[in-house]
Amino acid sequence: MTQQSSHSALGVVARSSVDYLRIMLGALTDGTVTVPLRDKSDNERLDRGNVAKVIDPQEGGGWLEHSFTSEGGDDLAMISFTSGTEGPPKAVYLSKENLHDVVRRLQDQMQLSDDVREYIGVPVYHSFGYGRARAVLNAKGACYLPQKGFDLLEIRGMLRDQEINAISAVPSLWRIFLQQRDLFGSELENVRWVEIGSQHMSAEDKIALREALPNACIVQHYGLTEASRSTFLPIHALQGEALASIGSANGNTKIRLNDEGRICIAGPHVALGVEDGGVYKELKPNAWFETSDLGREENGLIFFEGRADDIININGLKLSPDLMEGHVREAMPDIGDFGILRWPDPLRGDGVMLTTTPDTHDETAAIIEAIGDYADSVGVTLGNSISTSEAQSLPRTATGKLERKKLQDILQKQETDTSQPTGFEAFLKDILGEGIQNDSATFASMNGDSLAHMQVTLMLERSLGNVPASWEWTPLSELIAQVNAAGDYQDFMNAPSGAPPLPDGSRNENPSDIGFWSLVREDYHSNGSSVFHQGFLMLFVHRFGNWRMSVRPKLIRAPLTLVYRFLNKLTQLFFGMKLDYTVKVGRRVRLEHFGGMIFGAREIQDDVILRQNTTFGIRSVEDLSAKPTIGARVDVGAGAVIVGNITIGADSIIGSNSVVYTNIPPGSVVMGVPAKIIGKNPKSK
Repeated sequence: MTQQSSHSALGVVARSSVDYLRIMLGALTDGTVTVPLRDKSDNERLDRGNVAKVIDPQEGGGWLEHSFTSEGGDDLAMISFTSGTEGPPKAVYLSKENLHDVVRRLQDQMQLSDDVREYIGVPVYHSFGYGRARAVLNAKGACYLPQKGFDLLEIRGMLRDQEINAISAVPSLWRIFLQQRDLFGSELENVRWVEIGSQHMSAEDKIALREALPNACIVQHYGLTEASRSTFLPIHALQGEALASIGSANGNTKIRLNDEGRICIAGPHVALGVEDGGVYKELKPNAWFETSDLGREENGLIFFEGRADDIININGLKLSPDLMEGHVREAMPDIGDFGILRWPDPLRGDGVMLTTTPDTHDETAAIIEAIGDYADSVGVTLGNSISTSEAQSLPRTATGKLERKKLQDILQKQETDTSQPTGFEAFLKDILGEGIQNDSATFASMNGDSLAHMQVTLMLERSLGNVPASWEWTPLSELIAQVNAAGDYQDFMNAPSGAPPLPDGSRNENPSDIGFWSLVREDYHSNGSSVFHQGFLMLFVHRFGNWRMSVRPKLIRAPLTLVYRFLNKLTQLFFGMKLDYTVKVGRRVRLEHFGGMIFGAREIQDDVILRQNTTFGIRSVEDLSAKPTIGARVDVGAGAVIVGNITIGADSIIGSNSVVYTNIPPGSVVMGVPAKIIGKNPKSK
């Protein structure tokens, strides 16, 4: 009997939500094997995990104070899947003891107490976030899951209100924190515990983080899905060169290097086994698990030297892309997203490929110089072996790891497919369609909407320095030629946003603290106390669309759905308003006027005022989830455009015809294209 056939499992759709955690922890306590799924129809994992039943947890963050006690045991607890940075994901079979040992060692390393209240800034369906939740709850503390992902403004507010005293996040998120350190004050002294994920983080950044959080126990871990948290690095307690390491093993874990320099791990946290390519390999107790990671040991500490699969071999000398990327980030702390990987070189065997994104394109020469400096420091002369490429965004896992194999496949496809448009032409094709290739096509003839108009206007402004008069009626081929001739195309719209998934519309999102008819009555008074007020009628249709989702079963709800769709289409046709029920709308929202109003937001909070010709939506078709959140009591002027995975802080005023695509702090007054903060709302709280 194979490991795969000896169990039946519960499939749980992976959501970074409180409900997901409750289900997973309940199953762990009850002895039910779980398999995190990408979606309800994830046939690959359903089959490979021998799933008998599927649960789709509710979305939604917030606090979880759950009675949970971690316990060991040899029984299979869950089947997790690797991120697949190199090839297809592997199925990893984890026992209760594997999961319990992580909690036990985290407690020993960080001395968590029952007053820990942690902001978990990483998805809880990955081993990092799930391990943090188990450790915090086992210590009888509480954990907070952010609704919209890692949010510095939310963290600042919760620290000031002393709602949280612990934070967990990956290095890329901590780098953002360090770049925005000036947003914070003495509230950072309230942080007592911090855990950092296993991406590369420079010693300088670790020192800066320690200085910013003077009262915190700061620990970084190194681990894999097969062996979570194999080493710990106590950043708060070490100095000098030690901070560049990944720490050492603790508890009953063991670390050594084999003859090839690969990191090998043993201990009670190492998985029961791994299924790869249809073959199950048992990992016996106390046996050494050989990783694909390279390392060196000094003074009892392990130093990460990169992945063996990624190593670049130039004339017999080896370079690690991970270490090169880390050196570049140390030399250029504010650099945006880029990637380094192995690339064929006919003379040297391997070469170096640097892939930049729109926000790092202008820094290509400086990045190449930094790469060359690193290579020289380890005795490798790169010469002309560095190639460059561009990508709209880089494929990364949910925890930020670069998927080099996937990126290599993308770049190789680009080399063989020269027919695809690039640059400004590709951008126009994304937002307007294939018809742009017609020589007579213009923006006007393509019926571009207001959001597309805003995007193209900003592109032309950035690329040409000005927006040509009557460009809407200029042949698109001429605009493309002008931008190409200027040689300064900057596709800032397609920078990755990391936006979390939008609500799927499966439940009633009306405010939960008020009944349906009371909510309708409140909307009536907020919108002119007239049953014929277009804003009131639009909100009524929206509220009805949400209310119907509380009607079960689906067969009974079907006629209500038809009514909602008919009414929703009527409001678009006769009122010029688009507000789908999947947008979460708070109380006392006022739609002052009508016409040209597209509210493609993630959330519109309480007491917001909206006026005509207002557009909320995405910045790019590359990320359809990147929609804005409009904070409470925000006043939006006529003609404003607000796009992207951003938050407009509470009590802000958005001036008429402003274009906003960055986060706006609470109480701000903004104006312009692009919008800039010009003052403070005197009425802000």
